[in-house]
Amino acid sequence: MGSTLRLLGLIAMAAGAWLLIAEEASLMQSDEFFQFTGPLLIGGAVAFVGGLLLTVLSPVARTMSGSRCARCSAAVPRGQTYCADHLRATVQEYQDRLHSQRR
Repeated sequence: MGSTLRLLGLIAMAAGAWLLIAEEASLMQSDEFFQFTGPLLIGGAVAFVGGLLLTVLSPVARTMSGSRCARCSAAVPRGQTYCADHLRATVQEYQDRLHSQRR
């Protein structure tokens, strides 16, 4: 989501800059066309900054929300990957694979 907002913000700011250059160079004669230059630049800047904030804050929010089991999404203690039941099942599957490879 953050990268999409950043991209949209950059596109809007580029369009606003193009309109500003065209207005200054008097390439276009219609004044009503240029009334959107300021809001387009401001909206693009807001979208870009919002995208940057989302990009920076999303990993922080994930770490603050706590850990979840990789299989069932149950809450697990910090630093753990699986809940107790799935950890036991994973270890047993690993041991079964080791025993079948040795035979």
